[in-house]
Amino acid sequence: MCDRLAQYLGGGPVIHDPGFCRYYALVPPGSAERWLVPVAECLGEGTYLGVPRADRTALDEHTRASYWAVPMAPPGRLCKAADLLALIAAGGCPADENEYEDEA
Repeated sequence: MCDRLAQYLGGGPVIHDPGFCRYYALVPPGSAERWLVPVAECLGEGTYLGVPRADRTALDEHTRASYWAVPMAPPGRLCKAADLLALIAAGGCPADENEYEDEA
């Protein structure tokens, strides 16, 4: 799924919090002021978000701590709000054809 998130969000950084089953796509400042999507909250000014260490890029089954589902590549690259809105409207990332073959 992380590869698909990176693909659909143009490589912008995404944090996964497995404890609360939430994903946080980092978007440019000011996006919350124009956010009109009731099914997804856009955190705005005055909100604090815990950020995982830069090297935490996978789920640790022991701690279940937040990690970078899509690590921040070049500093300053963020997800485009329009790409995120399109992903939300589509209901999430479409499954890869081979995603479920390993489970069979």
